[in-house]
Amino acid sequence: MIWQLDLLLLVLLTACAVIAVVVRSMIATVAVLAAFSLLVALLFAGMGAPDVAFVEAVLGSAFVGVLLLIAVLATGDRPAGRDRRAAWIAGPLVAVFAVLLLVASVDLPDRGDPNAPAAVGVATQYVERSLADSETPNVVTAILADYRSMDTLGETLVVFTAALAAALILRRRTP
Repeated sequence: MIWQLDLLLLVLLTACAVIAVVVRSMIATVAVLAAFSLLVALLFAGMGAPDVAFVEAVLGSAFVGVLLLIAVLATGDRPAGRDRRAAWIAGPLVAVFAVLLLVASVDLPDRGDPNAPAAVGVATQYVERSLADSETPNVVTAILADYRSMDTLGETLVVFTAALAAALILRRRTP
């Protein structure tokens, strides 16, 4: 059952990548890339990395998608005479996202708080056992390359895919 879901996600991700390169409208490209990012978030969730999935869904799909959409609306790929309408839509959207980020940051724990969720639970075991488990004196390297290697691979693939998509979009020539 799990492999069928992974296969479906692979097919959908491949379709999104092809559509993003082939489609001619920049607005449609942004929408397809946001869908791609959301599918990658589902893939991360299926791999047992809900933290990475959440960040990918919020930043990759929602926040970056909206920022790219605002950029496209502000710079081109729109009917003539809509400059003022795009500015009136883009400004409040950016303000709403800024307020949402500030409101969300209020619930974050204080820096250096020993009772913060990141400082308790499995994090203490990573620090205590990293040298014995991985024979690596650097705890960060042990966590990224040993304990959380699949997350790191997934994040690397996301960055590579984003760079490849950006290169293909910037390389595209208009007829």
